[in-house]
Amino acid sequence: MSITQWFIDTFIDNNIPNRVEPRMYLILREDLSYKYIQGAHALAQFAIDYPRLHEMWNNQYLICLSVFNGLALEEFNESIDDKYIKSEFYEPDLGNKLTAIAMFESGEGYISRLVKPLKLATK
Repeated sequence: MSITQWFIDTFIDNNIPNRVEPRMYLILREDLSYKYIQGAHALAQFAIDYPRLHEMWNNQYLICLSVFNGLALEEFNESIDDKYIKSEFYEPDLGNKLTAIAMFESGEGYISRLVKPLKLATK
């Protein structure tokens, strides 16, 4: 059983309350002027990949963070292990390069610790 299925079975199907509201983290590339569009693509991909978790998130907290460039995003993505629920977006117009990641946190705080070194996305 995958961690995603376990999470759905445990928390959603059993209506177990979370400690805090669900959060969605978008990890964006600072070097792209259209980084927020790429984040929207990653969020849309998350909704396709995990419709029940997207429904649970219910457009609550959205945190946009950034890394310096594509290499930094690839390295960050490789550092994420299987316990994290995420979707990636690869931009066809950039040769299918990774441009954004959407990560879901139901309120346990485990992603908050992972992304702590990242800075808020600006401009």
